[in-house]
Amino acid sequence: MPDDYRIRKVLEFLERDPAKSVPELASLVNLSSSRLGHLFKIQMGVDLGHFLANERLEKAAELLRRTELSIKQIAATVGYHHSSSLDRGFQNKFGVAPADFRRKCRER
Repeated sequence: MPDDYRIRKVLEFLERDPAKSVPELASLVNLSSSRLGHLFKIQMGVDLGHFLANERLEKAAELLRRTELSIKQIAATVGYHHSSSLDRGFQNKFGVAPADFRRKCRER
């Protein structure tokens, strides 16, 4: 399986399920986690861990805007084991807590 194909498959898997871990993604494309990380950095120009965190936060923002799921449910859906981890990452990326983000979206 060519490397660019593997990276495309990883991106497809993440689109469907952003909760996938790096080891799970690596297994899906028959690579070690470290090899996948290396190839991903070469092909995409960004660290896989950073990319994955960003994808999870973007998906969380979408779910906050479009669903009534609780923040705890959203955290689990996008791959966070604790809603506090989502809160911290969300605050860093968007400058606002998830609950405040949802409230602001609804006010518009």
